[in-house]
Amino acid sequence: MNEADKTEALAELDALRRASGVAAGHAGLVREYSVDGSECRIVFADPADGEVVELVRGERELARSGGYTLEWKVYGHDRQQGLAAALEAAGFEPDEEEQVLMLPVAEASSDLFDTSGYEVRRVTDGAGLDDYAEISRQIGRRNADDERRQLARLLEEQPDAMSVHIAYDQSEPVSCGRVHFQAGSPFAELAGARTKTTHRRQGFFTAVVGSRLRQARERGRGLLVTDALPTSAPILRKRGFEVVTSTRPYIFEPDD
Repeated sequence: MNEADKTEALAELDALRRASGVAAGHAGLVREYSVDGSECRIVFADPADGEVVELVRGERELARSGGYTLEWKVYGHDRQQGLAAALEAAGFEPDEEEQVLMLPVAEASSDLFDTSGYEVRRVTDGAGLDDYAEISRQIGRRNADDERRQLARLLEEQPDAMSVHIAYDQSEPVSCGRVHFQAGSPFAELAGARTKTTHRRQGFFTAVVGSRLRQARERGRGLLVTDALPTSAPILRKRGFEVVTSTRPYIFEPDD
């Protein structure tokens, strides 16, 4: 991916961010709510320099009065460079920085995302989501049951918008991930990747990526995009994914 392609991809990413939630009607703000309303994520904002502090405080107070967890995603290429400092000053906790990686689907090598020898299922029912939650609990995620309920509701209400893929080792669920398809977007967005600690470095993670890559091809998507932690970014970069920007979530819990 050359620099011109990366610039175009970032423009597409920003378009995806703007379209992925509910526009607030000011400062370019876009909110994305969980299906049960317990969480809100701000995925895009483009405030003027003098609006930043007031905007952050306003969203914090909305989260406090609404009783929901607020996550604000700050991207490395965002125009407003003072946003991260304003969030920390307002009591938001920074989470680990992630790299935003992209891979043109047409350039993806099937050999590098080989699924042969692995059992990877695309799950659509409650039993499959129970398996997803089992993996989440094994690696220490505290919200596994809440997440399972939200995913079940999303699959029921928008079955074409998301798929869940799970790898099994002798019928035991060991690795999983989701792929999201927003209408009108060139992207297939990879999310929710996790592997049991007992089954890491055995190719299961890569097989789940390969399964989602095949579905992206089937759906005619041109680009894979994902936010990758340092644990997974080297694996993906070795197989052709490229860094186009960075992102860091800032979290505000209303009970804090």
